[in-house]
Amino acid sequence: MKPLSEQLAALSTRAKKAEDDAAAARKEERSKIQERVDKLEADANTRNTQMKANATQAKDTVEGQWADLQATTRQRTAKLKADINAKKAEMDAKRAEHKAEDAEDNATWAIAYAYDAVEYAELAVLDAITARSDADALA
Repeated sequence: MKPLSEQLAALSTRAKKAEDDAAAARKEERSKIQERVDKLEADANTRNTQMKANATQAKDTVEGQWADLQATTRQRTAKLKADINAKKAEMDAKRAEHKAEDAEDNATWAIAYAYDAVEYAELAVLDAITARSDADALA
């Protein structure tokens, strides 16, 4: 097993590579990015297989710790996905609420406009009746 300082140095190098790859991916075509994803998944599967093989050779406590780590990682990943989905649902609910409020405001204005139009029509009818009455009186 490598000393911790070497493991941290390797991790730092890998993190820098991930940063550089992400920056480069922003300029690549989708198919090229998918190739990177596929390779990363294959590499992760290879590492996972290797880690399982190493765990099999280790003591039972190491295997238990590895299983706990995997379970914790799955739980954290599931929680992260759930949090993201909840945030999306919250945003969707906010958008729907905003849309409903806008529609209600539009309906309120349309009703007010229609109310004014009815009053205007009534005034126009009364004006016509008055005008006709005046014309008939003068005739």
